Amino acid sequence: MSQTRADSLIYKLDQTKEDSSKVKVLQQLFSEYQKDSLIFAEEMILRAISLSRKDSLKIPLITSYNLYGGFLRIQSREDSAITVFKSALKLARGIQYNEGISDALVGAGHSFWQKGNFEKSEEYQQMNIEIARAMGDSARVARSYIGLGGILSQTGDYTKAMEYYTAASKRFLELGQERNYGVALGNIGYIQRSLENYESAIEYFKKSDSIYIKLDNVSGRAFAAYNLSVVYKNMGSLDSAMVYNHIGRKLYEQLGYRKRVSYCYFTMGEIFRKKEDFNQALNSYQKSLEISQAVDDSVQIGYSSMAVADMYKSLNNGSKAVGYLNTALKVAESMKLDILAMDVHERLAKRFSNLGSMAEAYQHLEQFIVLKDSLYTREKRELGSEIEAKYQNDQKTKEIALLASETKLQALLLNKRKNERNAIIVFALLAAILALLLYNQFRIKQKSNRELRELDKAKSNFFANISHEFRTPLTLIKGPIEHIEQNPEEPLRRDQIKMIRRNTNRVLELVNQLLDLSKIDQKSLQLKKTEGDIYKCLRAATSSFNSLAAQRNIDFRVEIPSGVLWAAFDRDKIEKIVYNLLSNAFKFSDDEETISFRSSYVEQELRIEVSDTGRGISKENLPFIFDRFYQEDSSSTKDKEGSGIGLSLSKGLVDLMDGTITVSSEIGKGSFFTVHLPIEEIKTARPEKNVQKNTFNTEGTKTFGFEKTDGRKLPKVLLVEDNEDMKTFLVDHLSGHFRIIKATNGEQGLKKANSQLPDLIITDLMMPKMDGIELCTRLKTDIHTSHIPVIMLTAKAGVENKIQGLETGADDYLTKPFDARELLVRTSNLIAQRQKLKAHFANKEIQLRPEHVTATSIDQRFLEQVLQLLESRYSESSFGVPDMQNALGMSKSQLHRKIKALTNESPGELLRNFRLKRAAQLISQDADTVTQIAYKVGFNDLSYFTKCFKALYGMVPSAYNN
Repeated sequence: MSQTRADSLIYKLDQTKEDSSKVKVLQQLFSEYQKDSLIFAEEMILRAISLSRKDSLKIPLITSYNLYGGFLRIQSREDSAITVFKSALKLARGIQYNEGISDALVGAGHSFWQKGNFEKSEEYQQMNIEIARAMGDSARVARSYIGLGGILSQTGDYTKAMEYYTAASKRFLELGQERNYGVALGNIGYIQRSLENYESAIEYFKKSDSIYIKLDNVSGRAFAAYNLSVVYKNMGSLDSAMVYNHIGRKLYEQLGYRKRVSYCYFTMGEIFRKKEDFNQALNSYQKSLEISQAVDDSVQIGYSSMAVADMYKSLNNGSKAVGYLNTALKVAESMKLDILAMDVHERLAKRFSNLGSMAEAYQHLEQFIVLKDSLYTREKRELGSEIEAKYQNDQKTKEIALLASETKLQALLLNKRKNERNAIIVFALLAAILALLLYNQFRIKQKSNRELRELDKAKSNFFANISHEFRTPLTLIKGPIEHIEQNPEEPLRRDQIKMIRRNTNRVLELVNQLLDLSKIDQKSLQLKKTEGDIYKCLRAATSSFNSLAAQRNIDFRVEIPSGVLWAAFDRDKIEKIVYNLLSNAFKFSDDEETISFRSSYVEQELRIEVSDTGRGISKENLPFIFDRFYQEDSSSTKDKEGSGIGLSLSKGLVDLMDGTITVSSEIGKGSFFTVHLPIEEIKTARPEKNVQKNTFNTEGTKTFGFEKTDGRKLPKVLLVEDNEDMKTFLVDHLSGHFRIIKATNGEQGLKKANSQLPDLIITDLMMPKMDGIELCTRLKTDIHTSHIPVIMLTAKAGVENKIQGLETGADDYLTKPFDARELLVRTSNLIAQRQKLKAHFANKEIQLRPEHVTATSIDQRFLEQVLQLLESRYSESSFGVPDMQNALGMSKSQLHRKIKALTNESPGELLRNFRLKRAAQLISQDADTVTQIAYKVGFNDLSYFTKCFKALYGMVPSAYNN
């Protein structure tokens, strides 16, 4: 890029009004930056699109869309390119702007070709030919001829492809389009290379290279060098082939064209194969296959797989060879690559023949012969030589014409009929090389889209997690503030004020981290160095973790030299690095494990080491832990909350200070982080002391105490919450109305729910070991706990999360931050509803109806089972509670708790009252005498029956009917 030209355009951009003129300048800047700065180029064309939309400049907008589509296509972002071209096409058709329609059709056609959708590509090119002919614009027709030639060249139909190329090349020569002329020469060279006319191919490739050097076209030079390496390899000049292959590969790596780097490795494998260095050849082929698989280049996967198979065969590993040949055949058949399919069938035929599988060998041989006859007939080879001879004659004529005066050129054009046949031949030859260029671009199609999808997914996870981190501290800040608003006469306790301060600092820390990341991205974050003692700064930073280590009984070892290291450094950024590394170590280490912090200063470099004996990081996740938004554990059962920005921020800060940060880890053994920061010590008169180990060891005996029991006759509420501040906050607001049972995670909560059968459970959604969703599912599917109401608390505010929680059987759902009064009211209402239900079914006039007992289907099924049991055996005087236990498969205590929770009656009371209610029903119907009815419903003692009946109904049985 000419810097003077770019500077001039930037100055012009600042001076131009926001109209179509400014859009044009932006388009020119896009063209300049596109040569060597793709990021700025994309920025310029997007600004042009935005300005055109804003001012409703339709033609400039169409032009900008088409330019941007071409840019995306070159970057192999085909899906995005097609979308942009279609937008341009729709807009251009709306105002009948034919030039814009033509550009959009050609661009979309090339993009479909790169995606391998040849039918769609041909459709768009044919539409462009029709509109270009209606416009009388033969240059635009020629552009579609190039596209059609590429399609035919790809499928091996060189004859028709060359016809299209020849027609297009004639127009390029007439218009003096030098770059297209160079492309044409390269295409001719490619055709000659395919037809094994190597001397001619070398001549054309070197001519095209000279044009690319003049135009400073790096991609063109890379293409020429790569093809020269192929030609020299085919000729047996292996040293020359290796030289040109190296040049081509370096140029493609410079451009970032990974697919073409794959081609270079493939050709290098061919060279080593000719040298009979099969191990080196196998290595090169495998590199080509790895890259083509990484970028999803189906065609190259096929050719590389076949080559790897050949090498395994040469190395006497035929079993591996067959697998790679089958891969290559699948690619050839799916992509309709007849040449590749022919070669694979030939190899498979030989392989099966050697194995004695003659049926399979014959099938592959038959396919090989069919494909060979269709692709390599003697007539087509002779046609190639004839085309070359005719093109040479026409080329010399055209060169003389271009050097002559305008008059001679016009005379040549008038002789159009005489030269028509030769021009068609030239068209075919020129199209071949352009087809190869388009074909190569097709191989770079999915990488960018995949990376964007991964980034979008990472961002979505990040925002979900960061919202969870914000909502929890906001709830703990909001709750005490609302309380003091409602009760101004009650001052906040000291522990509540400390809780507000802790959570306010947490929110501020998160905001600062996000701002620092934004500044790093914009390269606006600056170092603010001040002189001071670095060791003192490190001691202060690490000491803030002492209380946490003591609380969790973690062996926290700190080794910082006791002397003075006086230097100019950014205190805030070093503290953030230390804080994030230690926070990460504490998050992913269990209680009673070991965390170490060491620092040293050697050769003007500060070294910081942080290690832990925690869970470790898997090998597959280790390369990504410094990536933005990355979290190894993104599930709702992760032990510690996190946003995925701490290590990314640390990496950015270390890079800002020209340092390095590395990590090693092993699952189950912990992680080891090392930071190297260049620091220049400032010599002072202060004496240095010897290095000492300042070890803070929190190992010690834990005090044991009995948990206080709450003897109040209040409903029991089980609180399952892993955040201590949140747990304290909830206990403060609920303990005045309920007896509180506390659990730290889902597993602990499930055990306490089964052992203590609370009246209601309040649980967080995201918890370690077992999350709220699983806890609720386990509770609602267990007959012993299914009747207990569950309220779920979560920072995930999406409708999908709420539906998921309710589908597991949760009775209510609250999103953080919530009002503590609302939680109290919902808790009281659910318990009151359950108590009313019990009282309702304890009514002597109410028959037991399972469908009215609870909304939980498992409770309904349980009561239906109990009702069927009572109905079938109530008349048996020997039938009692032990028989109920055996029939229902429950222990005495389990049965008692379950029946009592659902009906407010013990199992014995339920059985007795069932018999009495059935007796009352029979008495009211005059079904028999009172004595006989008593025996019918299972009572052997008439006086006991009368006593129980009177206790339930307030009268003796004989008076009941009246």
